[in-house]
Amino acid sequence: MLLFQIISCPWFLISFLVPCYGSLQLGFSKLQRGHRLDRKLIQSFPELSFLDCVIECLVTPRCKSVNYFKGANFCEINYENKTTAETRYMESAGWVYSEKEHWPKELAGACSNSTCEINQTCKHKRYSEDTFFECVLSDCGIPDQNGIDLNTTRREDAIGIHRRIHASCADGYSQSGSGWLICQSNGEWKYDIVCTVLTNIALGKPATQLSTYLDYNAAYAVDGIRETNHLVHKCTATGDGDTNPWWKVDLQAVYYITSVRILNRGKDEYGDVSFRLQDVTVTIGGDVCCCGRVMWHGEGSEAFCG
Repeated sequence: MLLFQIISCPWFLISFLVPCYGSLQLGFSKLQRGHRLDRKLIQSFPELSFLDCVIECLVTPRCKSVNYFKGANFCEINYENKTTAETRYMESAGWVYSEKEHWPKELAGACSNSTCEINQTCKHKRYSEDTFFECVLSDCGIPDQNGIDLNTTRREDAIGIHRRIHASCADGYSQSGSGWLICQSNGEWKYDIVCTVLTNIALGKPATQLSTYLDYNAAYAVDGIRETNHLVHKCTATGDGDTNPWWKVDLQAVYYITSVRILNRGKDEYGDVSFRLQDVTVTIGGDVCCCGRVMWHGEGSEAFCG
């Protein structure tokens, strides 16, 4: 009968096995079932008990929270919590979310007072009074290379050793490479992505267009103002009824063109009419180094901004 009671009450069994760590009640009472923190992953561990998952976080200085999938005994440790990454905290059936600060640090055993660095994890003999521990590299840190945008990371991406992140270049940069960042065994990132600052070589250069609607002349497209409220910040616009409108800029020198970006009109008091800019053809070369020829459908011509 006693054996049956222990099997049916696993949390009781855990607390019985580790009485020296004090009460676990606070940690268990603050479990947030059906939730997880997304895309803030240090490392993941298969076939790990929930308590061992918490300990993995406690011995890793960078860790602030854990996700645990009960059905598969799958553990994830995160470098942020729901306060610092609020938009990444979400409902997810089968998962349990918990924060590091809710658990007694004594669970870390010999590592409870370790001096491991932020990118290390403390290794020790669990559930033992042995005071020996060692610090080993755990991650490559959060990438901070100029131009890298981490908002494109994927669900499985992590900063731990031998893991990788999918990234892209932020607005204002051109990208080359696969977009991968690989965490090497020496704790350094290998960047298979290069983000180069885009230079607006058209800024302030002479611009012309087929026709002009009111005072929305061609120069507004190269004035450097990137806001897209057509009525406030001004964009260029050709006249109503043009069936084959065009706009062009004279760069006044020969350049190697890596990219052309068109900033379309945004929402204003007339709503979102950005659909008017369609079927854009960009031609580079000739007497002008970068010119644009725009073909319209529907209501005719519309705006270039910035």
